Amino acid sequence: MGLFLVLLALFQALPVAVAAWQARQWPDTLSEWIRLALLPGALWLYLRYFSILGCRQCGDDDDVR
Repeated sequence: MGLFLVLLALFQALPVAVAAWQARQWPDTLSEWIRLALLPGALWLYLRYFSILGCRQCGDDDDVR
């Protein structure tokens, strides 16, 4: 459920960020500002908890098989 919510926030924020970047101007409406404000938090949560880049156990292969 957490991954779904993080991806939902990312998919809401990314189009606003890309459109603002391509137009080289800030968003006009309050809803676009709110969606844009979700981007840093959603990216951090995704990279920290759901991405392979934030995996804590990836380098812990001390177990002998």
